[in-house]
Amino acid sequence: MNDKFAASCGQCRYFTATDALNGNCHRYPPVFAGDSSPRETHHWRFPMLSAHAWCGEFAPLHFDQISSSGITI
Repeated sequence: MNDKFAASCGQCRYFTATDALNGNCHRYPPVFAGDSSPRETHHWRFPMLSAHAWCGEFAPLHFDQISSSGITI
């Protein structure tokens, strides 16, 4: 991909935005985030990351469909 942000987390099907710059990755189940806060009742979290981050698990938001004649539809 020529654009350095084309394969970033913000363009991935597993990314869920929490604000304009950050979000959560839902590729795998949530992980245990600890029990250090007495106010915290739910200790499992999806990883938080920047929309501009990237990893090897990237999956594009949209898939091009190709007809039997080889034309993208």
